Amino acid sequence: MNRNHRMSKKDKLNWLADIADGLRPLDARASKLVLRLLDDPDAQVRAEAVSCLWHTADPMWIEELLTKSQRDPDLDVRTRAISTLGHYIVDAEIELFNELDNDERALSEADIQRVVDFLFDTAQNPLLSVDERRYSIEALAFLDDPEVDELIDWAYSQNDPRYRASAVFAMGRSGNLRWTDHVMMEMHSANRDVQYEAVRAAGELGLQEATEDLIRLVRGRGVEKALRLRAISSLGEAGDDRAYPVLEELCHSRDREVREAAREAAEEWLMSSMADRFELEDEDALWLEGDATVMDGFPRNMWDNVLGTFSLN
Repeated sequence: MNRNHRMSKKDKLNWLADIADGLRPLDARASKLVLRLLDDPDAQVRAEAVSCLWHTADPMWIEELLTKSQRDPDLDVRTRAISTLGHYIVDAEIELFNELDNDERALSEADIQRVVDFLFDTAQNPLLSVDERRYSIEALAFLDDPEVDELIDWAYSQNDPRYRASAVFAMGRSGNLRWTDHVMMEMHSANRDVQYEAVRAAGELGLQEATEDLIRLVRGRGVEKALRLRAISSLGEAGDDRAYPVLEELCHSRDREVREAAREAAEEWLMSSMADRFELEDEDALWLEGDATVMDGFPRNMWDNVLGTFSLN
């Protein structure tokens, strides 16, 4: 008898949750059981099995995810599979950014094209549910493609707030500053889901012009907890100088979740600030190179900065 036949539903969900949360590795043995549980009679178990594939881009799972996206009778399972396919696009874009040779890439062009074509077809199919179509648009948002921008524009123009929330989510995920005005406007949306996604997008896009609105949300009375925590994270991502004193203050909050979110956001802010400073120093070094008389007027150690002195090793 297969092991999953001896496991209770609770056992299956707990075991799968450990993999999804990174507490267990998705090794060869675990992969075999996840593969079986993808066809479990219980939809909740199947959905959790799909979630285990969220952080892997092994091409062996593409066929399974495409099958789940199209044929599973449960909408939640289908939409989770659609969202998970988006991570293959992310990994492919990262590999392109790193300029890896074809033989170094984990994903073939054929694999990626298959995923992209499926997501485009799903996003544009009027016979499918709103959720299937909008999650396909979210998954495609990683792709730098004018046709994806058209899909985001289309979703944003729909009256259904679910489409609008997904459009704003996709704006942030795209990393494209062309969406700045839309994101800034939707930070004041009367729809909670749309506003939440706008706050998230403001952080992902690094919109320092959103800083005052974000501070208002993290300090405002009556602001929903989830929205407040998201605004704290976005303050750290946006990296504006005005954010750090606020984050430092929130690190001493009586609320444990607020403290933890603020500490993580402060770390994000510091890392972003250091990266920006190092980039500027690199540019200065290139500009000053070859002019020893000018260089004499500047510190020799490029690692000296307002945040401390870092080892050259």
